[in-house]
Amino acid sequence: MRGWLATLAGFALACASTAPEIETSLPAPLPPPQPRSAPANFVFPPTGPVELRPGIGSADGTLYQMTTQYEGRTEVVEDGTSAREPDTLDEITSLEIDYRAVPIASPDPNEIGSSLVLEALQRRTRIQPPGSEHLIEIGDDRLRVSKNDKVDTDLRGAQPKQDLTPRTVLGKPFALVVDDGQGNPQFVSVRGLPAAKKLLATLPLRETIGYLQIGFPDHPVAPGDSWHANRHLPNPIGKLGLSVDLELRLLDFERNETAPCAHVVMRGVLDSQNVRSELGYVFEEVRYAVSGDVWFDLITGEVAEARIEDHAAVSYHRTNTASPARVRMRYEGRSSLKRLEALPTSERWADGTKRFSAVK
Repeated sequence: MRGWLATLAGFALACASTAPEIETSLPAPLPPPQPRSAPANFVFPPTGPVELRPGIGSADGTLYQMTTQYEGRTEVVEDGTSAREPDTLDEITSLEIDYRAVPIASPDPNEIGSSLVLEALQRRTRIQPPGSEHLIEIGDDRLRVSKNDKVDTDLRGAQPKQDLTPRTVLGKPFALVVDDGQGNPQFVSVRGLPAAKKLLATLPLRETIGYLQIGFPDHPVAPGDSWHANRHLPNPIGKLGLSVDLELRLLDFERNETAPCAHVVMRGVLDSQNVRSELGYVFEEVRYAVSGDVWFDLITGEVAEARIEDHAAVSYHRTNTASPARVRMRYEGRSSLKRLEALPTSERWADGTKRFSAVK
């Protein structure tokens, strides 16, 4: 049993690299996204039902900051050992990504493709056991990996003797996203040179990006109207294929900063038994509660901001391993997506910690 927990902890914290081509210079900075004007007949707030449709975005791309944080516990009791205390794995993970979403052509005219270009990243994970904290920071032409406040890797610039450098990641596409006409993710793929991709694959990127692709209605809506979308939580429960049914309801029209927006509230609640996941797991018990707020820009069709909180718990009998066991999982989290006018100039990450603070 301890071996299984060690394997799971190692998988969550793994970080390796293979030799790619070495970039010796940073790409030229892209121009800031250009504001788009409202059409001449645009009226705000609207006086009737509106069609909310995802926009393609400007050719220069749209800057975003995406964050997620989750914490929780997994308890495991092997079959035949019910009298003993369960083995536990506690995890706290936070992730921040500053990126530029650049539209790309999609073979299907009914789909919308985006290439996400990395501007900065921070991932912090603490797992108990063994109780270690791992931190990855990428930004400002620097890449640093530390464990328990001790630096394992600290690279600046091109570092041509290294397989993985800041310039193999920063300013480069790190993900490809394809959504359908209602903003539902059809395809999310991690991209990059081999060493960079191997590092990025250890992060909850696909789960978080997919979760924050907000569903649009397929019909005109007025305040009070609702529609539904399915998503997967960006935590270990979501990785088991549990689909979360979300109701989105147009609350009102208001401005998010200066952008004229549709304010949409999001809710999802379930308390049920014998629920089968998309990956074939049969959950004896499932409870989740999801709530959030989203602001759709009525001019650009972009998400101006989204904030979501979730609480989830499941239990199931794991039989696809050499040691069948009863598993219980409880997690809660917060995720956000915020459109930016320019890259943050603060010396701190979104969670308040200082970028590249002094460590041993």
